[in-house]
Amino acid sequence: MMGDFDRIKKACVGLLTLCLVVGVMCAPIGAFGVDRAAALMAKMRASMQALGGYEAAFVVAAGDEQLLGRFAVEGERYRIDMADMEVVGAAAERYEINKQRREITIMQHDDSSADLLANPSHAFEQVVTHYQPELLGEQQGKAELALRATKEQQPSIRLTLDTHTGYPSSIVYLMEGLELTIEILSITPLTRPLIPFDRESYSGYELIDFR
Repeated sequence: MMGDFDRIKKACVGLLTLCLVVGVMCAPIGAFGVDRAAALMAKMRASMQALGGYEAAFVVAAGDEQLLGRFAVEGERYRIDMADMEVVGAAAERYEINKQRREITIMQHDDSSADLLANPSHAFEQVVTHYQPELLGEQQGKAELALRATKEQQPSIRLTLDTHTGYPSSIVYLMEGLELTIEILSITPLTRPLIPFDRESYSGYELIDFR
């Protein structure tokens, strides 16, 4: 059964991918490219871990249409705000809140997913641990990598990193001929603790439990 948040994501699949790096990128080959790709992935892991809790602004876009959002991560907890949806998650459960329809859908959280919108608290760790990176090119402080999943039923990924900070700036998920692109606009340390899901804050909302 598909939740409303998944429907929003599905609506963006297959749309035009944002172009984040202008110009042709020269693809290194040989041992240097392999070593550089591994080093960049290690830098991303270290940079994200050093933040501890953090929040990020992102956009899912195609052509002239854009869907803006924000997500925040603190340990196992996370929160996503996008369009008319709020998502509050933790280690075991995920609450998808549709403010327009006044519905709350409870789903089991999948901490093995590499999908940033499905698993904000562990997606980057999953990418580093379960993907084989290949450096496609590096230019003007940006590196583009192709990531091949070593686990079944995980999408292929094109990842763009800031080589100075190690932060990701673009993630393109490719699976079964479909694409989903997330451009990360900013990543900053979390300024206040995340509040766990509170049922009393959504009085009058219908509860749908898919656990």
